[in-house]
Amino acid sequence: MKRIILLAFCLGLIQSGIASGQKDGRETTGKDANTVTVSTVPETESLTAKWIEGFRNGNPGTEVRIVPSGQNADAEIRFLTDHSAGSAGEKADWHVIVGREVIVPVTGTANRYLTEIQSAGFSPEKFLMILSSEGNLYWGQLLYSENNVPVSAWMLDDESVSQALSRFTGTEPGLIKASIVESPDELIAQVKSNPDAMAFCRLSDITDATGMSILPGIAIIPVDINNNGLSEYFEQFYSDYSSFSRGVYIGKYPKALCNNIYAVAETVPAPGAQSDLVRYILADGQRYVAGAGFSPLARGEGIARSETMVTDQTIITAGSDGTSPLRGWLWVIAVIVAVSAVAIAMYYITRAVAEVPVAPVRSHMSAFSLKSLVTPAGILFDKGHTWAFMERNGIVKVGIDDFLQHITGPITRVKMKSPGEKVRKGEYVLSLIQKGKQLNIKSPVSGTIVTRNERLLGDSDIVNSSPYDEGWIYAIEPENWEKDSRLLNLAGKYADYLKEEFARIRDLLSVMPGINDVRYAHVVLQDGGELKDGLLEEFGPEIWEEFQARFLEMPR
Repeated sequence: MKRIILLAFCLGLIQSGIASGQKDGRETTGKDANTVTVSTVPETESLTAKWIEGFRNGNPGTEVRIVPSGQNADAEIRFLTDHSAGSAGEKADWHVIVGREVIVPVTGTANRYLTEIQSAGFSPEKFLMILSSEGNLYWGQLLYSENNVPVSAWMLDDESVSQALSRFTGTEPGLIKASIVESPDELIAQVKSNPDAMAFCRLSDITDATGMSILPGIAIIPVDINNNGLSEYFEQFYSDYSSFSRGVYIGKYPKALCNNIYAVAETVPAPGAQSDLVRYILADGQRYVAGAGFSPLARGEGIARSETMVTDQTIITAGSDGTSPLRGWLWVIAVIVAVSAVAIAMYYITRAVAEVPVAPVRSHMSAFSLKSLVTPAGILFDKGHTWAFMERNGIVKVGIDDFLQHITGPITRVKMKSPGEKVRKGEYVLSLIQKGKQLNIKSPVSGTIVTRNERLLGDSDIVNSSPYDEGWIYAIEPENWEKDSRLLNLAGKYADYLKEEFARIRDLLSVMPGINDVRYAHVVLQDGGELKDGLLEEFGPEIWEEFQARFLEMPR
């Protein structure tokens, strides 16, 4: 009877696979994978033209059709901005940020008060004082000192700058009193020649031709978001272009001063010209952004955003009858192999005698706290949220801890190194990916990878269900276990460290942009102060980047 049920189940799966393959074949009929139609708002016309030109040069067999912005319905990919389309980009069924315009307050590095400015920053209220002053504002009023040196404020004659400052300070554009200059070169000259001046412009106006470095002699004035007169850790990202760009990316900089450029579509761009164009823009196409008056994405941001797109689809040319026989048979073969594998696995599972007890698979709860975390005795923990355990044969198994898998939620894919590769303690050895969002994990030991857990490549959620047993990552032949093990923690001491990590998570949540949005009201539960299980699943890649920086790059 059991065999009959199993046979019926297999046949059902095969039939389903055939139908699915035929359906997929029908869905591709009539669509030219080498053609994509785009539209753009006037604000990004020149930039879009550069993107298309570069894409065509690199993809000579691909056709890109451009339709007027008023015919958006005919476009498969549309380019919008916050200014030109309001929140249409964010509300679209599918969207990705492909560039941005950032308005910044700047001063010269020769400003006599630069140290005080950088250590405290200016709140939105102080920027309002500067922009609404009739010329009788002094630096002492801004820095709470006795000096009476007047502030000289300048602004680029650009509507996007005045509109952004209006939103940021809550005042009408016509009430802004800053002196107007016609060009970025003139504005930079004013700031450099007058050590007591400050100015407002686009980030691209103060960067070099690559758009990736701030011009010499210019410094960005920090924004004191919480208005406490102190530049705290999460506000310290103004020292160089790379840090500032990343701060904008992860949402630390005021959104009112940012104008994002979106690629928008009704669904995830289809394989072929659609997805290729978007991926091109997120990577090689970024070199054109600065020349068009915008700012490129932060380093690594384009790659992270590309991960949100479908990557494992194959383009099949439809047959003359509108179906794809090849794809259908591929489905049949795949399903047969899968069912066979399941049947074999069931056979051995039901008959094999377990030599070692297997840790129970735990399903994710709605909330987790320190009491619900597992920290097994006998293994050693690294503060980068990994563990290590030496087997009797001298090989060290490593994996991630229970805290990390609870924070991330279900892992959808892992990237691992190959057997035979050498690893160093503190170097990246693993990437955990969840629907395009990624965390890079460092090795707790140095040595050579003997083997890796191949099961994770096809069943990555084992990392969540059994992080200390079936979800191990590597088996490593250690280089200096005695030295490495002294730097790791026993379970008891590590449990104390996790108490601090919970406090740091709360600190992170308290400063995350938009955390007061009703969409995130359930992330921190009030009953006992528990955290929502898999809380990072609620947020985008920018917050994953912040978690990476705070918890995995700089563990205490």
